[in-house]
Formats: sequence, C-alpha cells, structure tokens
Amino acid sequence: ANLLINKSSGPTRQTNTAATASNSSKPWYKLGKLHIIEGSSDFSDLSLILPFAAHIESLDGGASGIASDSDASIKMALSGNAYELAPVDIKGKISPVKGNYDIQVSFNGLPMPLVSPYMVQFAGYKVENGKMNLDLNYKVTDQQLTASNKLLIDHFELGEKVDNPNAVTIPIKLAIALLKDDSGKLNFDVPVSGSLEDPRFNLGEVINNAFTNSLAKLAQAPFKVMASLFDSHEKDISTISFSAGESKLEKSETDKLDIIAKALQARPELNLQLKGAAYQAQDWPAIRDDALYDQLKKRRADELNKINAQKIRPEYVELSQSDYQRLLAAMFIEQFPLLADKSLLGTPQLKNQKDADFYEVAKQKLYEIIKPEEERLKGLAIWRAQAIAKYMLDKGGINQARIYILDTTLDPPEANKKIISFLTLSAN
Repeated sequence: ANLLINKSSGPTRQTNTAATASNSSKPWYKLGKLHIIEGSSDFSDLSLILPFAAHIESLDGGASGIASDSDASIKMALSGNAYELAPVDIKGKISPVKGNYDIQVSFNGLPMPLVSPYMVQFAGYKVENGKMNLDLNYKVTDQQLTASNKLLIDHFELGEKVDNPNAVTIPIKLAIALLKDDSGKLNFDVPVSGSLEDPRFNLGEVINNAFTNSLAKLAQAPFKVMASLFDSHEKDISTISFSAGESKLEKSETDKLDIIAKALQARPELNLQLKGAAYQAQDWPAIRDDALYDQLKKRRADELNKINAQKIRPEYVELSQSDYQRLLAAMFIEQFPLLADKSLLGTPQLKNQKDADFYEVAKQKLYEIIKPEEERLKGLAIWRAQAIAKYMLDKGGINQARIYILDTTLDPPEANKKIISFLTLSAN
C-alpha cells in the first residue's frame, strides 16, 4: 500500500505515471531477491486437547522472482532450527496469481515428545520417546492437490494414555509395532489428494483420514503385513489348518509358522495369541472311536474294582484285544438286543446279518448313540493350540513369554467349514 501510487492523490505527474503503469503489460512490481537473516517463526495450534507451539529460529534464506506478473514463479529456500535442536528446510516454488504451489518442508531429528499434543489428539496417547524426520511435499496445480507425508521415526515409544473421546479406535500400538523395522525405526508414507475447489474439502480431515485408514489396514490384516516382509506368497498365515480329529502340524502349516517366527524375531514388541478350535461335524466322527474306547475302559475298571481291593481309575486301564472285543460285544447286545445276541456257546452274533463283521457293525451302531462330547472336542482344540505353541518355542525360537493360548472355541462361524485354529497379534 505504501509503494503503490494512489491515483486520487499526489502530483499530476505521479498520477499519470501510475496510470501508465496500470495500462502497461509489465508487472507492477518485481523484486530480484528477498533475503532473510536470523529470522524466526512462531507456530501454535490451540485447537488441540493439549495446546501445541513450535518456535523456529536462525531462519536464513529467502526468495527470488517475486513479481505481480501473472506468470511469476517465486523460488524460495529457507533453513532454520526447531526447538534449537531439529534442522528445518523449506524450499519450493509458488505461483501466487495462478495459485500453484510445489513446496517441500523437512524436519530432521525433531524430538517426538514435543509433538505429543498431536498424538494425543489423534490416538489418545502422549509420546514418551523418539526422534522424527518429517518430509512433506505439497503440490497444487489448477486447484488439485497431491501431497506426500513421509515420516521416519527412531526409538518411538508411546507414553501415558490421555482420555480423548475423539481419538481413533484402532489398535495403535499394534500398528506401530508392525511398522517398525528390524532396527526399531518406523517408516511411514501417507499420500493425500483432493480438489481445493470442493467446498467439502478439508485438508486436516483428509490427512487424518489417510493416516487412520492406513493404520487401520495394518491393524486389521497384520499377518498380511508380516508375510509381505519376507515376500511370502502365502495367502493367509493367520490360520493353521488341521486334519479331522488331529492336532499334528502338517508341512504346509509349519511353513506358515516359520514365516511368523521370522517376523516375530524382527518385531520384538509383538506377541502371538493362539486360539485352538474344534468342529463337531468334521472332528467328532474322527474322535468318537476314542470316546467309545474310553467307555469300554470304564466297564473294565468296574470289573476290576469288584474283585480287587486296590481300586483303579478308568484312564489307567489297559485293554487287551480280547477284553476289547468282549466288552464291545456286551455293550452292543445291551444297547441293541434286537440286532444281536449270544449263541449257545456264548459267541456274540448278529441276528439278521450273518455274513457281516460283528465287531464292525457293533462299533458303527454304538457310534450312533454316543453323543458328541463338548469336553473332548475342547480338549482337541487345546491340543491344537499347544502344538502350535510348542512349534513356535522349539523350532521358531520365540520366547514363551510372547506366546499366549486363548480360550478355545467350538464351531466358529468364521471358519467357513475349514478345520482351522486362529492366530492373532498384540503389542507390548
């Protein structure tokens, strides 16, 4: 305002000069260079739960190409220090008339606890430790924004939790643990884009949503992240499959566990949780023979306890082949007297299936009346979880303190008729 000449005031010669300048195609003003020495910049954000302020000092540099010409492109380069600790570099080009921007801002070694207010606002946690390198690149061309937000954080540790009802609900600790590399560094890149002409466009919301969505994807599919660390082609390493009635690990499943073990070795903040599962429709037909065998052992224990002073529990009874067949026949004839009896010589026999195998028919008919036992199925689920845990301990080299066996489940709906047990991850 002080530089430009007001047409309504001053000598006629100046007014004519201003009029001539206004009608000229040349720019109204042009500065060759603007140089800043020992400048400073204050920034504060009072909208957060914990107010944040940053002070940049020793700001040196400047800009060139400043002009009112519609094609003017201002080149700028500034450098300083935030908190007298973290170097800051700002550079880029600005076309103020066109509204186009290409700006890069870099912070190097910014102490993370000093930006706790932002973490509290975003995730509901303070920051205990860490240094951050932050590289921002924002471009605006014809009102279209494309930007990248790159963070490299070293020795990052969350601090105390702060009550914030607006914080993200994702498991932030798990996401952070997955992002850390072998040396404990956290490398994150969040691109954002949008139209500045859209009245609903809000840069803060766009960035927040981009970070939230990226972290949510990590937390929702952590095993995919783990597999990608080792270029694995396994589609799903979050479940371990078993054969019906079995708790033995097959080669295809130990291959999955090997990948998980490598990832856990590289991510010491992660813990593995195991949820064994069993399925009545598939598993019970494979283990009902054990149930029948246990009932026969109980019958034999009753026989022995009637004649011996020293009592024996059924689980300690050992059945010979002859005892097994004798007890099986007796039980079958008791339960199905119309199908079988004993001959005059005491030999068990079928009444209507003379050529059939008596003991095979007996087993099949007795299977029909033995109801599925929930405890036996749960026991199978526990054995499966224990088999996974033992492999991770013995073969994977994972400390037992990082392995947790959760409560078992029967017929989980998410199994989709597969015989699988489930793996989940948590973070310290």
